[in-house]
Amino acid sequence: MSEYKLSQEIINLSFSKIWEQAKLEWQLAEIYHQDEPDTCLCGHYPINEICVITNKINSNSVEIGNVCVKKFIGLPSDKIFRSLKRIAKDDSKALSAEAIQHASDKKWINSWETNFYFDTIRKRKLSTNQLAKRKQINQLVLRQTRR
Repeated sequence: MSEYKLSQEIINLSFSKIWEQAKLEWQLAEIYHQDEPDTCLCGHYPINEICVITNKINSNSVEIGNVCVKKFIGLPSDKIFRSLKRIAKDDSKALSAEAIQHASDKKWINSWETNFYFDTIRKRKLSTNQLAKRKQINQLVLRQTRR
């Protein structure tokens, strides 16, 4: 994995030509897991956890690996992917706050579902109806992140 190659590619797609400024122009637009391995912008292969980042100034967009998003750009994609892995194994588990916010921002879940999730995120013992709703929301989110 080449930090230099990644930073050069991001700078080339950014308005600013200074790394510390250029990386602030980018935001996490989409995340997904794909079965077929891909290559990150840094050159690392294989990657399956894909992050689409978009430049807030010039609207450029690029797909890079989850590790690069977290390590070099500092966006919370790793917390989102950890949540997705946890609920894929057990859909009664809770998503992280970052994953809930991302799902809400992407309109995968509505405002009622977002509020419900934040209200129950720390509860260990959910009622039967609450647990059923959590599982339903988790399945909605999982469907949006698989390719």
